[in-house]
Amino acid sequence: MRSFYIKGLSLLVILFFAIFYPSYLISFFTYGFSPVKVYHLLWFITVLILLKRFIPKFNKKINLGKIYGRNFVMAGEDNPSKKRRLIDYVKKVNAGAIRTAVYWIALLLTIGFWKLAGLLDTMWLLIIVFFFIFMDQFCITVWCPFQAIIGNKCCNTCRINNWGYLMAFSPMVYIPSFWTYSILALSVLAIIQWEYIFYRHPERFYELYNANLMCRNCSKRCKRREKKRSNEPGLD
Repeated sequence: MRSFYIKGLSLLVILFFAIFYPSYLISFFTYGFSPVKVYHLLWFITVLILLKRFIPKFNKKINLGKIYGRNFVMAGEDNPSKKRRLIDYVKKVNAGAIRTAVYWIALLLTIGFWKLAGLLDTMWLLIIVFFFIFMDQFCITVWCPFQAIIGNKCCNTCRINNWGYLMAFSPMVYIPSFWTYSILALSVLAIIQWEYIFYRHPERFYELYNANLMCRNCSKRCKRREKKRSNEPGLD
């Protein structure tokens, strides 16, 4: 919840300066001692965050770490019935992932049209990126529309959890530079890794197979988990 408030407040501050004092905002991000500027530091932090996605020991949280074998705990015994349900699960979430990709590409093309029409400059494209970063946190903390599109119950079981980086940074495709394209390249590599492991090991993403994804083994507090607990006998 703290991250939600920090990102929300930061977004409001950025919007305030972008609307009323855009020159101050530009001066802040380009401030520094040559050749290191503030935006260089932000790029470096972002790259570190993305590189962490490729190292299993830095991905202990199950929502992103479920792709790694070290975070997989087999739930019960395998059998033909479970395998059929796994196949159905893969078909369902893959269809949802394709719908999500189509919707996001349409949104990205719309942003590109606004850029081509002169309605957006580099500053506002970066503000859109920060807005998407905030909305990613909003989906985690408040409400996630992708649950309806894909059918997952929460972030832990989300089929496209690792897509968030590329989705947030995607407007930077209209800002050609080493700094933007290097971030986009790492985001693409993160998705390639994610999709390859999903293809090879879909069972790691499915709670019927991976016990670490089950509500009873989750340490997070959420409405779904609390509702399940309240329905259990002897917990009145």
